[in-house]
Amino acid sequence: MSRWTLMLSEFDLKYVPLKVIKGRSVADFLADNPIKETEVIGTWSFPDENVVHVEKDIWDFYFDGASNYMRYGVGILLISPIGEHVPVSIKLDFNVTNNAVEYEACLLGLRSALDLGVKKLLVHGDSSLVINQVGGLWKIKSQSLAPYQTRIEELEKYFEDIRYVHLSREENQFVDALSKLATLINIPDHVNSMPICVERRSSPAYVNVINDTEEGETEA
Repeated sequence: MSRWTLMLSEFDLKYVPLKVIKGRSVADFLADNPIKETEVIGTWSFPDENVVHVEKDIWDFYFDGASNYMRYGVGILLISPIGEHVPVSIKLDFNVTNNAVEYEACLLGLRSALDLGVKKLLVHGDSSLVINQVGGLWKIKSQSLAPYQTRIEELEKYFEDIRYVHLSREENQFVDALSKLATLINIPDHVNSMPICVERRSSPAYVNVINDTEEGETEA
């Protein structure tokens, strides 16, 4: 600083140092004087890309139970992290209470999730009794339901993360339909399972028939 002052005195100039340097000035200086050893990183290159990237690996599980004229059914829906749906409808050939059929649905769904290798699970149900009891908010007073709670606690140990969420009936309509379907159909004695396929169509079936017929005639 003293050297600069001495050199400028020859030209009748006075050097006054700045107290504050704006950030833009620093950026311009660094741009004009790059360090040769510095490696320029590409615009879309992220050194910690593998560390920052976190993949969602939590499955969603919806359950519901239904009873109809002494028939009982269970509805289960498992949704994978990539959106794949696994619907299950189970008919119960034994008598259970309304609360017990809800526990049956929850327990059977947990077992199905473990069979698929699920480690993290978010459980959804519209039964406040089951959700609050398995979630540890309410105590189980019924001796008939205690074995379900014991078995669920045993299965929970195989999950890395499991949480329970209470839903309204309107938000749980799909598995409600699955559980009621199981109570309405008669499964032959020699059959253990029946496939379920639910599709969505945006146009009447006759439209597709007409298009298929026209294409066949054109090809001929």
